[in-house]
Amino acid sequence: MYHRVVPADKLIQVGMYVSPATFESHLVFLKKYFNIITLNCLVEKNGLDRIVKNGKPLCILTFDDGWKDFYDYAFPLLVKYQQPATIFLPTEFIGTRKQFWTDAFAYLLLHRQATALEKLSDPDILTIAEYLDSLRGSFDNQLETGIEYLKGYPLSTIEKVLVGLSEIWHVDLDGQDRNFLNWAEIDEMIESGLISFGSHTVSHQILTTLDNLRIKKELIDSRKKLLKKNVFANSCISFCYPNGNYTKEIADMVRLTGYQLAVTTRKGWNHADADKFTLKRIGIHEDMTSTTALFACRVAGLI
Repeated sequence: MYHRVVPADKLIQVGMYVSPATFESHLVFLKKYFNIITLNCLVEKNGLDRIVKNGKPLCILTFDDGWKDFYDYAFPLLVKYQQPATIFLPTEFIGTRKQFWTDAFAYLLLHRQATALEKLSDPDILTIAEYLDSLRGSFDNQLETGIEYLKGYPLSTIEKVLVGLSEIWHVDLDGQDRNFLNWAEIDEMIESGLISFGSHTVSHQILTTLDNLRIKKELIDSRKKLLKKNVFANSCISFCYPNGNYTKEIADMVRLTGYQLAVTTRKGWNHADADKFTLKRIGIHEDMTSTTALFACRVAGLI
Protein backbone atom coordinates (compact mmCIF):
# COMPACT_ATOMS: atom_id res chain seq x y z
CA MET A 1 0.00 0.00 0.00
CA TYR A 2 1.58 3.21 -1.24
CA HIS A 3 0.24 6.74 -1.27
CA ARG A 4 2.70 9.14 -2.87
CA VAL A 5 6.03 8.86 -4.70
CA VAL A 6 7.73 12.25 -4.38
CA PRO A 7 11.20 13.69 -3.73
CA ALA A 8 12.08 13.63 -0.05
CA ASP A 9 12.30 17.43 0.16
CA LYS A 10 8.52 17.81 -0.19
CA LEU A 11 6.85 18.89 3.06
CA ILE A 12 4.15 16.24 3.46
CA GLN A 13 3.28 13.73 6.17
CA VAL A 14 6.13 11.31 6.78
CA GLY A 15 3.88 8.27 6.49
CA MET A 16 2.48 9.36 3.13
CA TYR A 17 5.37 8.98 0.70
CA VAL A 18 8.44 7.19 -0.60
CA SER A 19 11.09 8.88 -2.72
CA PRO A 20 11.50 7.89 -6.40
CA ALA A 21 14.88 6.27 -5.64
CA THR A 22 13.38 4.24 -2.80
CA PHE A 23 10.44 3.16 -4.95
CA GLU A 24 12.82 2.02 -7.70
CA SER A 25 14.72 -0.12 -5.19
CA HIS A 26 11.41 -1.64 -4.11
CA LEU A 27 10.57 -2.56 -7.71
CA VAL A 28 13.93 -4.27 -8.17
CA PHE A 29 13.41 -6.31 -4.98
CA LEU A 30 9.80 -7.24 -5.71
CA LYS A 31 10.50 -8.21 -9.31
CA LYS A 32 13.15 -10.66 -8.04
CA TYR A 33 11.07 -12.37 -5.36
CA PHE A 34 7.42 -11.97 -6.43
CA ASN A 35 5.09 -12.22 -9.40
CA ILE A 36 3.60 -8.72 -9.58
CA ILE A 37 0.06 -8.68 -11.00
CA THR A 38 -2.80 -6.18 -11.22
CA LEU A 39 -5.80 -6.29 -8.94
CA ASN A 40 -7.87 -7.06 -12.06
CA CYS A 41 -5.99 -10.33 -12.50
CA LEU A 42 -6.90 -11.32 -8.97
CA VAL A 43 -10.56 -11.17 -9.94
CA GLU A 44 -10.47 -12.29 -13.55
CA LYS A 45 -8.27 -15.33 -12.95
CA ASN A 46 -9.43 -16.05 -9.40
CA GLY A 47 -5.94 -15.26 -8.20
CA LEU A 48 -6.69 -16.00 -4.55
CA ASP A 49 -6.81 -19.68 -5.51
CA ARG A 50 -3.21 -19.54 -6.73
CA ILE A 51 -1.33 -17.36 -4.30
CA VAL A 52 1.97 -18.92 -5.43
CA LYS A 53 2.95 -19.20 -9.10
CA ASN A 54 6.24 -20.65 -10.38
CA GLY A 55 7.55 -20.76 -6.83
CA LYS A 56 6.93 -17.06 -6.22
CA PRO A 57 4.05 -15.51 -4.25
CA LEU A 58 1.80 -13.00 -5.97
CA CYS A 59 2.16 -9.31 -5.18
CA ILE A 60 -0.08 -6.37 -6.06
CA LEU A 61 1.10 -2.76 -5.86
CA THR A 62 -1.70 -0.40 -4.81
CA PHE A 63 -1.69 3.38 -4.60
CA ASP A 64 -4.36 5.28 -2.69
CA ASP A 65 -5.89 8.65 -3.59
CA GLY A 66 -4.89 9.26 -7.23
CA TRP A 67 -2.06 11.73 -6.62
CA LYS A 68 -0.60 13.56 -9.61
CA ASP A 69 2.91 12.70 -8.46
CA PHE A 70 2.16 9.05 -9.30
CA TYR A 71 2.07 10.11 -12.95
CA ASP A 72 5.21 12.25 -12.54
CA TYR A 73 7.42 9.84 -10.59
CA ALA A 74 5.99 6.32 -10.12
CA PHE A 75 4.52 5.69 -13.58
CA PRO A 76 7.84 6.22 -15.46
CA LEU A 77 9.51 3.68 -13.16
CA LEU A 78 6.71 1.15 -13.62
CA VAL A 79 7.11 1.57 -17.40
CA LYS A 80 10.89 1.16 -17.08
CA TYR A 81 10.53 -2.14 -15.23
CA GLN A 82 7.28 -3.15 -16.99
CA GLN A 83 5.45 -3.79 -13.73
CA PRO A 84 1.72 -3.19 -13.10
CA ALA A 85 -0.05 -1.27 -10.34
CA THR A 86 -3.56 -0.31 -9.24
CA ILE A 87 -4.66 3.21 -8.22
CA PHE A 88 -7.78 3.99 -6.17
CA LEU A 89 -9.48 7.22 -7.22
CA PRO A 90 -11.67 9.60 -5.14
CA THR A 91 -13.74 10.78 -8.12
CA GLU A 92 -14.69 14.22 -6.76
CA PHE A 93 -11.03 15.27 -6.78
CA ILE A 94 -9.88 13.86 -10.13
CA GLY A 95 -9.38 16.51 -12.80
CA THR A 96 -9.86 19.35 -10.30
CA ARG A 97 -7.73 21.60 -8.11
CA LYS A 98 -9.52 20.45 -4.96
CA GLN A 99 -7.43 19.44 -1.97
CA PHE A 100 -7.78 16.93 0.83
CA TRP A 101 -8.28 18.84 4.06
CA THR A 102 -5.05 17.33 5.40
CA ASP A 103 -3.07 18.93 2.56
CA ALA A 104 -4.90 22.23 2.96
CA PHE A 105 -3.90 22.23 6.63
CA ALA A 106 -0.26 21.45 5.73
CA TYR A 107 -0.26 24.33 3.24
CA LEU A 108 -1.69 26.70 5.84
CA LEU A 109 0.83 25.58 8.44
CA LEU A 110 3.75 26.02 6.06
CA HIS A 111 2.75 29.52 4.89
CA ARG A 112 1.26 31.01 8.04
CA GLN A 113 2.18 34.55 9.02
CA ALA A 114 1.35 36.68 12.05
CA THR A 115 -1.79 35.47 13.83
CA ALA A 116 -4.94 37.58 14.10
CA LEU A 117 -7.28 35.48 16.25
CA GLU A 118 -9.57 38.48 16.78
CA LYS A 119 -10.87 37.93 13.24
CA LEU A 120 -12.77 34.81 14.36
CA SER A 121 -16.23 35.41 15.79
CA ASP A 122 -17.43 31.78 16.03
CA PRO A 123 -16.46 30.63 19.55
CA ASP A 124 -16.31 26.93 18.59
CA ILE A 125 -14.00 27.59 15.65
CA LEU A 126 -11.95 29.99 17.77
CA THR A 127 -11.24 27.30 20.37
CA ILE A 128 -9.97 24.88 17.73
CA ALA A 129 -7.97 27.58 15.97
CA GLU A 130 -6.35 28.66 19.25
CA TYR A 131 -5.16 25.11 19.86
CA LEU A 132 -3.75 24.72 16.34
CA ASP A 133 -2.08 28.12 16.54
CA SER A 134 -0.37 27.11 19.77
CA LEU A 135 1.36 24.06 18.26
CA ARG A 136 5.14 24.17 18.53
CA GLY A 137 8.08 22.00 17.54
CA SER A 138 9.15 20.82 14.09
CA PHE A 139 6.89 21.21 11.07
CA ASP A 140 6.38 17.42 10.94
CA ASN A 141 5.34 17.28 14.60
CA GLN A 142 2.95 20.21 14.25
CA LEU A 143 1.44 18.66 11.11
CA GLU A 144 0.93 15.20 12.62
CA THR A 145 -0.46 16.59 15.89
CA GLY A 146 -2.78 19.00 14.12
CA ILE A 147 -4.15 16.37 11.73
CA GLU A 148 -4.81 13.86 14.51
CA TYR A 149 -6.56 16.59 16.52
CA LEU A 150 -8.76 17.64 13.60
CA LYS A 151 -9.76 14.04 12.81
CA GLY A 152 -11.90 14.18 15.92
CA TYR A 153 -14.26 16.66 14.25
CA PRO A 154 -16.78 16.21 11.41
CA LEU A 155 -15.69 17.33 7.95
CA SER A 156 -18.07 20.31 7.99
CA THR A 157 -16.34 21.65 11.12
CA ILE A 158 -12.86 20.98 9.71
CA GLU A 159 -13.69 22.94 6.56
CA LYS A 160 -14.85 25.91 8.65
CA VAL A 161 -11.66 25.73 10.70
CA LEU A 162 -9.51 25.76 7.56
CA VAL A 163 -11.30 28.85 6.29
CA GLY A 164 -10.77 30.46 9.68
CA LEU A 165 -7.08 29.59 9.71
CA SER A 166 -6.64 31.06 6.23
CA GLU A 167 -8.03 34.33 7.60
CA ILE A 168 -6.06 34.54 10.83
CA TRP A 169 -2.80 33.26 9.30
CA HIS A 170 -3.15 35.41 6.15
CA VAL A 171 -2.80 32.49 3.70
CA ASP A 172 -4.64 32.23 0.38
CA LEU A 173 -5.70 28.59 -0.06
CA ASP A 174 -6.29 29.18 -3.78
CA GLY A 175 -2.54 29.35 -4.29
CA GLN A 176 -2.04 25.58 -4.07
CA ASP A 177 -0.91 23.50 -7.04
CA ARG A 178 -2.97 20.66 -8.56
CA ASN A 179 -2.50 17.55 -6.43
CA PHE A 180 -4.56 14.93 -8.22
CA LEU A 181 -4.52 13.14 -11.55
CA ASN A 182 -6.68 14.35 -14.42
CA TRP A 183 -8.62 12.14 -16.82
CA ALA A 184 -6.15 12.59 -19.69
CA GLU A 185 -3.32 11.28 -17.51
CA ILE A 186 -5.51 8.38 -16.44
CA ASP A 187 -6.36 7.51 -20.07
CA GLU A 188 -2.66 7.55 -20.98
CA MET A 189 -1.82 5.16 -18.16
CA ILE A 190 -4.67 2.83 -19.11
CA GLU A 191 -3.30 2.74 -22.67
CA SER A 192 0.05 1.55 -21.30
CA GLY A 193 -1.59 -1.69 -20.20
CA LEU A 194 0.20 -1.48 -16.86
CA ILE A 195 -2.11 0.61 -14.69
CA SER A 196 -5.59 -0.30 -13.51
CA PHE A 197 -7.95 1.74 -11.39
CA GLY A 198 -10.48 1.26 -8.61
CA SER A 199 -12.82 3.36 -6.50
CA HIS A 200 -11.86 5.31 -3.39
CA THR A 201 -15.41 6.74 -3.02
CA VAL A 202 -16.47 10.17 -4.24
CA SER A 203 -15.39 12.53 -1.48
CA HIS A 204 -12.87 10.39 0.45
CA GLN A 205 -14.83 10.67 3.68
CA ILE A 206 -14.36 7.94 6.28
CA LEU A 207 -17.35 5.68 5.68
CA THR A 208 -17.83 4.72 9.34
CA THR A 209 -18.68 8.39 10.07
CA LEU A 210 -21.56 8.46 7.54
CA ASP A 211 -25.11 7.11 7.63
CA ASN A 212 -26.10 4.25 5.33
CA LEU A 213 -27.78 6.46 2.73
CA ARG A 214 -24.66 8.58 2.36
CA ILE A 215 -22.44 5.50 2.22
CA LYS A 216 -24.53 4.01 -0.60
CA LYS A 217 -24.39 7.29 -2.49
CA GLU A 218 -20.59 7.41 -2.17
CA LEU A 219 -20.33 3.83 -3.48
CA ILE A 220 -22.85 4.16 -6.30
CA ASP A 221 -21.83 7.58 -7.59
CA SER A 222 -18.13 6.73 -7.64
CA ARG A 223 -18.78 3.50 -9.53
CA LYS A 224 -21.00 5.28 -12.06
CA LYS A 225 -18.42 7.99 -12.68
CA LEU A 226 -15.61 5.53 -13.26
CA LEU A 227 -17.74 3.42 -15.61
CA LYS A 228 -18.75 6.55 -17.52
CA LYS A 229 -15.08 7.46 -17.92
CA ASN A 230 -14.28 3.92 -19.16
CA VAL A 231 -11.78 3.53 -16.38
CA PHE A 232 -12.65 -0.12 -15.91
CA ALA A 233 -14.93 -2.80 -17.30
CA ASN A 234 -17.97 -4.15 -15.49
CA SER A 235 -16.12 -7.44 -14.96
CA CYS A 236 -13.63 -6.00 -12.48
CA ILE A 237 -14.42 -3.08 -10.22
CA SER A 238 -12.31 -2.85 -7.06
CA PHE A 239 -12.74 -0.66 -4.01
CA CYS A 240 -10.57 0.85 -1.27
CA TYR A 241 -11.97 1.99 2.11
CA PRO A 242 -10.85 5.59 2.89
CA ASN A 243 -8.52 5.52 5.89
CA GLY A 244 -9.11 1.75 5.96
CA ASN A 245 -12.24 2.14 8.10
CA TYR A 246 -15.07 -0.34 7.52
CA THR A 247 -17.57 -2.60 9.23
CA LYS A 248 -19.08 -5.91 8.11
CA GLU A 249 -22.21 -4.01 7.12
CA ILE A 250 -20.20 -1.57 5.00
CA ALA A 251 -18.26 -4.45 3.37
CA ASP A 252 -21.60 -6.07 2.47
CA MET A 253 -22.78 -2.78 0.95
CA VAL A 254 -19.63 -2.62 -1.17
CA ARG A 255 -20.30 -6.13 -2.48
CA LEU A 256 -23.99 -5.49 -3.15
CA THR A 257 -23.19 -2.24 -5.01
CA GLY A 258 -21.34 -4.22 -7.66
CA TYR A 259 -17.70 -4.19 -6.65
CA GLN A 260 -15.70 -7.43 -6.98
CA LEU A 261 -13.27 -6.91 -4.09
CA ALA A 262 -12.10 -4.35 -1.56
CA VAL A 263 -8.85 -3.57 0.26
CA THR A 264 -8.32 -2.34 3.80
CA THR A 265 -5.32 -0.93 5.68
CA ARG A 266 -5.07 -3.98 7.94
CA LYS A 267 -1.46 -5.14 7.81
CA GLY A 268 -0.58 -8.60 6.53
CA TRP A 269 -0.52 -11.12 3.71
CA ASN A 270 -3.64 -12.63 2.13
CA HIS A 271 -4.13 -16.37 1.81
CA ALA A 272 -6.36 -18.45 -0.46
CA ASP A 273 -9.33 -18.32 1.94
CA ALA A 274 -9.19 -14.52 2.40
CA ASP A 275 -12.42 -12.50 2.31
CA LYS A 276 -12.22 -10.58 -0.98
CA PHE A 277 -13.92 -7.56 0.59
CA THR A 278 -11.53 -7.15 3.53
CA LEU A 279 -8.15 -7.80 1.90
CA LYS A 280 -5.06 -6.87 3.92
CA ARG A 281 -2.17 -4.74 2.69
CA ILE A 282 1.29 -3.80 3.87
CA GLY A 283 1.69 -0.06 4.31
CA ILE A 284 4.91 1.26 2.79
CA HIS A 285 6.53 4.63 3.50
CA GLU A 286 9.97 6.19 3.39
CA ASP A 287 11.01 6.18 7.03
CA MET A 288 10.81 2.39 7.42
CA THR A 289 11.61 1.17 3.88
CA SER A 290 14.42 3.46 2.68
CA THR A 291 16.88 0.56 2.38
CA THR A 292 16.39 -2.85 0.78
CA ALA A 293 16.97 -4.57 4.13
CA LEU A 294 14.31 -2.45 5.84
CA PHE A 295 11.89 -3.00 2.97
CA ALA A 296 12.42 -6.77 3.10
CA CYS A 297 11.76 -6.76 6.86
CA ARG A 298 8.60 -4.71 6.35
CA VAL A 299 7.27 -7.03 3.65
CA ALA A 300 8.09 -10.07 5.79
CA GLY A 301 6.15 -8.57 8.72
CA LEU A 302 9.16 -8.11 11.00
CA ILE A 303 8.60 -4.35 11.36
